[in-house]
Amino acid sequence: MVSGWRDGDDAALDSLVILVAESLGYSCTRLQGDVMLLQGASRLHVGMKNLRQLARLVPRDDWPAVVADHVTTIVTAIEEPLDLSDFELARHLLRTRIYPAEADNGLLAARPFAPGLIEVAVVDTPTTVRTITREEMAGWPVSGDALFSLGRANVRSDGPLQCDDQDGDGFPLTVLHGWTFYAATHLAWLDEYLPIGPQGALVVAPSRSLILAFALSPDLGLDTVVTAAARLHDHAEIGYEEGPGSLSPHLFWWQNGALALLETRYGPEGLTLPREFLAAVSQRLA
Repeated sequence: MVSGWRDGDDAALDSLVILVAESLGYSCTRLQGDVMLLQGASRLHVGMKNLRQLARLVPRDDWPAVVADHVTTIVTAIEEPLDLSDFELARHLLRTRIYPAEADNGLLAARPFAPGLIEVAVVDTPTTVRTITREEMAGWPVSGDALFSLGRANVRSDGPLQCDDQDGDGFPLTVLHGWTFYAATHLAWLDEYLPIGPQGALVVAPSRSLILAFALSPDLGLDTVVTAAARLHDHAEIGYEEGPGSLSPHLFWWQNGALALLETRYGPEGLTLPREFLAAVSQRLA
């Protein structure tokens, strides 16, 4: 991150969005939920939280270029929609991407992925990533689970994420990352990145480009599990705030490709994990 956010930075970024939008023939109105409404040839929304996260990654002098690229990409995707009627052309562009559950407007070709997260069918072009609607999916010869399986297969064919080990105060955390919108999709095959036994793993996916994981094994003590969970929880909250592409600030228990939300809270003795999880894990640990 280049620098901290200063007083006046929000207003400066808003002004840049307005300038770019007006140059494209759109008026701007600030809405609740940290969203800018653009109205002109079409009606569309620009999420300001994600744009701020992008701006924090570069020097302030680069903000005009970042805003222009971001807003223009959104406008172009709306004004020049892809023709998805030919599935044989679209199938190679198909991917599945993980979004926060609140992104589902009821029209998307989406399915649950984990508590608070959905898996959405998208098409990936050189200039933008565009979500697919249920109506568009209905016109294709492949739908449902088969369509999502194809999208996942295309994500895998793009290549693996970078995998690094990070010291977590005496135990290794696995960090999976890459300049991709689809990092969180790789949670579906997390066991191909690190050895995971019947105990599963603790994982967080704070943003679209980052996964952190800690494999549970029989030789661990509960103190180590709780400490690892606290480290991951901290990473999740920080990564979710920083973005870009915030997904979830929560801690999950990965087992056989499925993610269970671990409801956590902080007390006098630090992070407290659900009793059901601790009971299940303690039965499997030495």
